[in-house]
Amino acid sequence: MNRIIKNLFLLVVIVIAAKFLLTVFGKDISTGYQEKIVLGNWTEQSIETLMEQAGAEDGTEAKIEFLSESFLETPYAGNTLGGGSGETEQLTVDLSGLDCFTYIDYVESLRLSGSFGEFKEKLAKIRYKDGVVRWDKRKHFFSDWVRGNKKNAHDVTREIGNDAAVTVTKELNRKTDGSLWLPDLATVKRDISHIPSEKISSQVLEGIETGDYLGIYSDRDGLDVSHTGIAVRKDGGIYLRHASLVHKKVLDEELAAYMRNKPGLLVYRVK
Repeated sequence: MNRIIKNLFLLVVIVIAAKFLLTVFGKDISTGYQEKIVLGNWTEQSIETLMEQAGAEDGTEAKIEFLSESFLETPYAGNTLGGGSGETEQLTVDLSGLDCFTYIDYVESLRLSGSFGEFKEKLAKIRYKDGVVRWDKRKHFFSDWVRGNKKNAHDVTREIGNDAAVTVTKELNRKTDGSLWLPDLATVKRDISHIPSEKISSQVLEGIETGDYLGIYSDRDGLDVSHTGIAVRKDGGIYLRHASLVHKKVLDEELAAYMRNKPGLLVYRVK
């Protein structure tokens, strides 16, 4: 009996040690995928404190506003996810710099989580189809958020735009000349609804709520949007909170003014 107990104890120690070593070197055996964690000015504890504070906020809108505000002034950083066809995909958490897509990924994943471990689990499901951490499963297009059995959000563009909304059928990932935006990624035909900028009236703006995830429609072949952000109501107006390449940081810009030279707007809602 003593030998059995000793053997069981030894087995437990070996499993714990193996998991520790694999986690340290970038792979967690409980998930089966590699991780890249860059927290910048954050720590796991401060992130968990942030989630706890967000949990005290009343309702989805308030949670998204609180969490997204916490990243204001964070530097813009592009291509933090890296990867590509034939490369080993990593679940990347890089809070030292954000682009427009990683920003909304992190905010939505934090909203749904209560611990740092859960945050990573939710991020895998938000960023990848069926939570499978592979480059070809990554939700490369904003409209991937509202497709599939496990949607990140719901498309309320036509509900808000009413007669002003327009739907265009696009073959995502295929450029005008037939080449691909993302080599080795399949194309997909998809109906994309948007509200043309010239039809964004005061009535349309009134229908947008704090916490709505916004996409800036792209009129280029093969793309659904060129940019994303979060709607925030404050100071009597509505703003686009986003990671801006132009301003090199996360900031708020008045939405109507921002949209003046843009093709159109998509509105996704998580409630």
